[in-house]
Amino acid sequence: MFVDRIILKDFRNYEALDIGLKDGFNVFCGNNGQGKTNILEAVFFCAIGRSFRYGKDADLVRNGSDAFQIGLSIGDDVTDDIRISYKNTSPSGNSGAGGNYGEKSVRVNGLYLRKLGHLMGNLLSVIFSPEDLEIVNEGPSVRRKLLDIVISQLSPDHYFDLQQYLKTVSQKNALLRDYDRMGQGARELLDVYNEQAADTGSRITFRRWVFSRELEKYAAEKNLSISRGEALSFKYYSNFYTFPEENDHETGTGNEDGTEPGAEGLRETGADAASAETVTAETIKKDFLLLLNSRRSKEIERGHSLYGPQYDDLLIFLNGTDLKRFGSQGQKRTAVLSIKLAETELLYRRTGRRPVLLLDDVFSELDEGRSSLLLDSAGGFQTLITTANLSELPPEVRRSAKIFFVKSGRIS
Repeated sequence: MFVDRIILKDFRNYEALDIGLKDGFNVFCGNNGQGKTNILEAVFFCAIGRSFRYGKDADLVRNGSDAFQIGLSIGDDVTDDIRISYKNTSPSGNSGAGGNYGEKSVRVNGLYLRKLGHLMGNLLSVIFSPEDLEIVNEGPSVRRKLLDIVISQLSPDHYFDLQQYLKTVSQKNALLRDYDRMGQGARELLDVYNEQAADTGSRITFRRWVFSRELEKYAAEKNLSISRGEALSFKYYSNFYTFPEENDHETGTGNEDGTEPGAEGLRETGADAASAETVTAETIKKDFLLLLNSRRSKEIERGHSLYGPQYDDLLIFLNGTDLKRFGSQGQKRTAVLSIKLAETELLYRRTGRRPVLLLDDVFSELDEGRSSLLLDSAGGFQTLITTANLSELPPEVRRSAKIFFVKSGRIS
């Protein structure tokens, strides 16, 4: 799989763009703010249907326009082309307002996709940028997003479960806030929401746990090679299910709501940790529903959902200790690089299709050893690279790459 051609219209700072790429290294060189990263953003948008940056779709529309279009032609794959268009429909007609109004249209191989989730898996892609240190340094939501993006590319059902679960939790929270005023039907409705949440939430957490164990295997191998001996490991924590302990770690972290990670609710109801071989989505659902029912009064008192995959976390350890608290910047950077390389390898191994690797200004952050490992791992994958200075790139990249110079939304 490789992107053969990129077509943009009114996307970010590009009024119009039509360029051909090679199956190998493609370098976009230019000063900051000229539009290099926007190219990578457009490619990744076609993989998951949204930007890897923060913001709304309306923020991607070029100033002065009310719509954008992205087109990718893809070679050596079952997917031939992807076309995405977005039109801002806010009452003011001002795309810069960044409102929630907009119409998005997605076509793959000429066929209109009725749901955005059907886009998942048509283009496999991994993005790596200096901001990815947030994977280690920031809160659980960043790590959940990391897992969900890759899993959704492998299994679109995961994306649909996430959407359904968020909808259910939103409805449940609205009920919990007004529970005392809802009358006799509130208890029955809450039972329905709990059943729905347990059904989709158990599948979400199960897939994340399974994938995190597989990701750990490959990331640990990469990290061992780069660091020359340091052991990288993960622990998937759920606040509603006790997963089997497979490694001894010093945790010392908490969830986003201030509670301790782990299935404290289940420990109080007497459930024991399962063995890895017996964990299934159904066993998780059974214990999740048991917990929700036993803690119904507590959630009513608090007025919002207290348990579920929205509080899960992927804890990252180096040599058995919390990397976020005790790791150096170099150790964190190595861990993130190892995770991204493991993502790329897993996508390829699980699908037999080569993901497109997007490297956003990473060589300025990497020393020679890390750069060499990144290049070795990128071999065989189409790689799009942004840089402000060609001298930052290893000589082998400069010799073999197709190089584009970017200035003010124009490419030569």
